Amino acid sequence: MTPEFALTFPVTSVGHDVVVKYPIFINPATILKPGMILRVIYLPPVHTDDPSDLVLAHKGNMEQSYSRATSSDDTAQAKLPPELAHALEGFRRTVWEAPLNFQLAMAQYPTDDMHLIYSPTGKSQDLSDQKFSFFDGLLVGLPNGKVTVLAVENGSRADKAGFKAGDEIVAVGGTSTQNDLSTFANAHAAAKQNAKETNATTFPVTVRSPGKSETHVLNLGMPPTIKSSLMEGF
Repeated sequence: MTPEFALTFPVTSVGHDVVVKYPIFINPATILKPGMILRVIYLPPVHTDDPSDLVLAHKGNMEQSYSRATSSDDTAQAKLPPELAHALEGFRRTVWEAPLNFQLAMAQYPTDDMHLIYSPTGKSQDLSDQKFSFFDGLLVGLPNGKVTVLAVENGSRADKAGFKAGDEIVAVGGTSTQNDLSTFANAHAAAKQNAKETNATTFPVTVRSPGKSETHVLNLGMPPTIKSSLMEGF
């Protein structure tokens, strides 16, 4: 993950846990909410595509959660492929008690492959596994009741469009975000789909810069298509 994303990621510590401070997207379909416990960051081993194995192997009591001790389900552990069991052993040796250590670990992994195991309810037996994926290079959260750009990936389509950290996203494709992350995600997906269907190269996003009352429109570029990529070669 790029340093600007990792070091902006809103985490704090509660007891021995690293938890989320305010709502934030980790992919277009997943919002982490305040108080959710962040358990493990990992890259999937080459020979497994099933995150449920990883979730199963990390279940256990709270003491095991802190220490990354072996799951109480030894039978399930024994069924794991050797390369996955080896990777999990490395995950268990990492105890995230300091938010900065968690953020520094995030910065070391490539965003496109990185997964997060977390507890939506705060209970060690209730775990979820999600892959990180951001909105065209935007890290988006709700730090102050507004849909806000927390960080912009350098060189991304969002960066090229002129987005800046701290920008409030007011509307996407003419649809208000209503200060709601899910509404923003739906508006973003609809605007992107509309641009695709109409062969548009960009779609509009209305933002408000920090400290400003007026809004302005940024044109967020669409991903290149096979056809456009071929045309650029002539």
